[in-house]
Amino acid sequence: MAVDDARWWLPSFEGRRHECVTRVVRQIRQAQEYRKIADLRHASLYSNRPIQGFGLGTSRRSVEADSRITINVVRTMVGSATAKIAAKNKPKPTFLTEGGDAELRDKAETLEKFVAGVFYEEKVYANLCKVFRDACIYGTGFLLAYSGDSKVCVERVRPVEIVVDDLESIDGDPPNIYRRKYVDRRVLTHTWAKDDEELAGKITDAASDTEDLEYSYQTSADQILVTESWHVGEADGVMGRHCITIDGADLLDEEWEGPHPFAVLRWTDDVEGFFGVGLVEELRGIQEEINKLVQQIQRGHHLIAGHWLVEQGAKVQSQHINNDLAAIVRYTGTAPRYEAPQAINPAVYQHLWDLYAKAFEVTGISQLNATGQKPAGLDSGVAQRTYQDIQTERFLEVGQAFEELVIDTARQVIRCAKRAGGSTKVRAPGKGKLDVIRWSDIKLKEDMYAIRVHPTSMIPSSPAGKQAWAQDMINSGAIPPEDVLDILDYPDTEQYQRRKNAARLVIERNVEWILKRGEFVSPEPADDHKLAMRIVTEAYHCARLDGVSEDKLELLRRYLAYTVDFLSRPPPQPSPGALPMPDAPMPPQGQVAGAPPPPDMPMPPQGGMPS
Repeated sequence: MAVDDARWWLPSFEGRRHECVTRVVRQIRQAQEYRKIADLRHASLYSNRPIQGFGLGTSRRSVEADSRITINVVRTMVGSATAKIAAKNKPKPTFLTEGGDAELRDKAETLEKFVAGVFYEEKVYANLCKVFRDACIYGTGFLLAYSGDSKVCVERVRPVEIVVDDLESIDGDPPNIYRRKYVDRRVLTHTWAKDDEELAGKITDAASDTEDLEYSYQTSADQILVTESWHVGEADGVMGRHCITIDGADLLDEEWEGPHPFAVLRWTDDVEGFFGVGLVEELRGIQEEINKLVQQIQRGHHLIAGHWLVEQGAKVQSQHINNDLAAIVRYTGTAPRYEAPQAINPAVYQHLWDLYAKAFEVTGISQLNATGQKPAGLDSGVAQRTYQDIQTERFLEVGQAFEELVIDTARQVIRCAKRAGGSTKVRAPGKGKLDVIRWSDIKLKEDMYAIRVHPTSMIPSSPAGKQAWAQDMINSGAIPPEDVLDILDYPDTEQYQRRKNAARLVIERNVEWILKRGEFVSPEPADDHKLAMRIVTEAYHCARLDGVSEDKLELLRRYLAYTVDFLSRPPPQPSPGALPMPDAPMPPQGQVAGAPPPPDMPMPPQGGMPS
């Protein structure tokens, strides 16, 4: 490879970047053969079968592998860590503004809903679990955000597809990063050359031969090796480069602004370099020794067989000795006996289980957690939460890295939406509905907000733990009793929760309507006016702090005045023995039957309550 080829992003290579990128990536992969061997070794330990390559079908298990007795402590550890940190903990990105007014805060809330919508549509939390598992097995996991058809797409990237130069990434932040993936030829033509006959011809003529031996058996798969490359600008304001290339053609060649689009997670950082050290690598020696001992024990029990010992000269008929349970052995003299030699020394079994326990000790995962059990005596909610806190401290560094992965994913989603432009939209889950949010409605600069995460695992996962936690919060006065259902969010009580919180939701919707649209909505007699006094008063004070316009503040004061008026009125007293008429007309909105309306009561918006 020529020295100049390594600078494939320079303008002078326009039109032939595919040649330079191909040579650069091939040389890097040849120098990093050690990494491929290590990845195959760790994947084999996790899968508990020999894996020859990362192509489809190359990890097929043999009959001998299926019949082996195995004690796969590596898979147990990876599954327990993934469940404890990634699956249980779903951090929610929250966007904070510094000294912003109400409009800026409103945009930050909309941005938070936009990111939550992308997380919902793209199943980001499910992909985060896969990325975490990749980090446990291979040391490093990757999540990629990219622009789709008027949307932001997020996908997990296999670590074996990522290529970086060892020298460039010695400090962990490489200026060039490459992704290699095999894509169907017709998909490439439809995506990149739908209206370009010349490029379609290059895709058709591109060689399907691969440089990876594990893929060479796929004679029926018409796939092409696609390499996507990113070059990060050397300084602020200096544009980088983004290219997608195949053999003989450049599919995409554009300027690139900002860092590479990957959110990266490492189980633990290596001494130096870009890739991390995985949990499987930490346990590799223990697992290999366990595999060796288990195979020896299995062979020993298969080879060792017992024998009948008959004294020389004893009158025993050998045909009487058989496997029948009710067999009668007649003898004269010394009785024959069956001698079963010891197959394996007990010290071997002890050594095996010592290694198994040592794996839990090295990792820091309790055997009780791995088997889904709780220690005896931990019956109260406080004791269980204290025990969980102790267990979590061992993985504090990994847990913080996972939360940072969620923040990085949110940043990549925002940058991707910014590059895609105002046409990007997403469906965000709201209270009982899906809201469509467009990026053009946000337009927040990156220096105008900060991102933090709220870990949902702060609330215990078991029903008993949730109830104990809620009772503690109520007793301490941290939350009112009526907020418990909304916070616990039991999936099996969703309909009950919606009915129970309907009065609150109506009041919050009215306040949101007033603050966002500047249109007055009158309270109704059936509203919970005591609850409205608290909610609207809090919203009024927050609006004052946020610098909301005076006309909207006046609408809130008006709402409060009507609420006070409703609270001051005595309930209507029906006549003794009178029954309500079925066809009696309803009183006007904002007026109690039999009572005069409050002064200057405005008419409600046309069409009734906001939807």
